[in-house]
Amino acid sequence: MKKFLALACIFTFILGSAQVSEFQRADSRYERKKNALYNKYPKPNDLRTKKEWLLTEDKISAYKDALDKASAEGQKMIALDPPVKSKVTKEAEYDQGKVSFQKFLYEAVDLDFLNFSSDAYKATMTFVVNSKGNALDPQVKGNNEDVNAFIEAAFYRIKDKGKWKPAEDKGKPVSSTVTIPLQLTFKK
Repeated sequence: MKKFLALACIFTFILGSAQVSEFQRADSRYERKKNALYNKYPKPNDLRTKKEWLLTEDKISAYKDALDKASAEGQKMIALDPPVKSKVTKEAEYDQGKVSFQKFLYEAVDLDFLNFSSDAYKATMTFVVNSKGNALDPQVKGNNEDVNAFIEAAFYRIKDKGKWKPAEDKGKPVSSTVTIPLQLTFKK
């Protein structure tokens, strides 16, 4: 069982790196196509705006596809080490504190290209920290599905900036669900 969990941890690391590169590929493709569009249409016009929106939709779709794959893999890991349903004696902790985790997350969320019309966005992020301290399968609940997807992608971008200490039940590490309220403020 220990060997299996060790292999699962290695797989999680590899998967995490692959997920980040999927987002980077989508970002790179978007920027490359946007620059070509701006070179072709240097001044804003209806056609450029329409094509820019299509590029944005492609980027959103690429992110959602990468998140679907990551979620499926995360669910497999969670099935091997499901979160406890009962109250734990010690909650999972981020080694730098939840405030630092939220700060890293806020800094990693990039929504400039969306022209999001709100000053602030409230959401709730839920994910599993397994008994080995791996953070898995983020789910964001807020009132905009696209914004939620980019917050989930930010989770994968910051995943390696710190470590989670698993929850404990009677001194034994256990898998648990972590819920973090989020309030993002956007620049206009």
